[in-house]
Amino acid sequence: MARALRALAIFVASVTAIAMAPPAAAAMDPIPGNGVFVVGPDIAPGLYHTDGSASVVGVWINNVPTQDSMCAWFTYGTPDANKEHVLQTNISIGPMYANINTSVKAFESQNCQPWTRVP
Repeated sequence: MARALRALAIFVASVTAIAMAPPAAAAMDPIPGNGVFVVGPDIAPGLYHTDGSASVVGVWINNVPTQDSMCAWFTYGTPDANKEHVLQTNISIGPMYANINTSVKAFESQNCQPWTRVP
């Protein structure tokens, strides 16, 4: 009988611990336009879209936008966003897509409008 009571107590304690555990953090959607985000805890894999640069004033020299006027994104093969492990990158003033697939460990966005997941 004592063995059955002890097993029941362990079961009740386990269920209570599970019920009281904090909920998992939801992945960001939309993704802010600036920052480094780890795939999994911060953002979910998928196809994302931005309307482009977040700059209110574009600066052009010889009909070419300056880097500060453009939106840039990078995907990385490591969660620490090491520049030696860039998988893909793009830069533009206009709308763009970024495919954050399962091989991507981190995503970096610079000077972009928010990124929304494409269904």
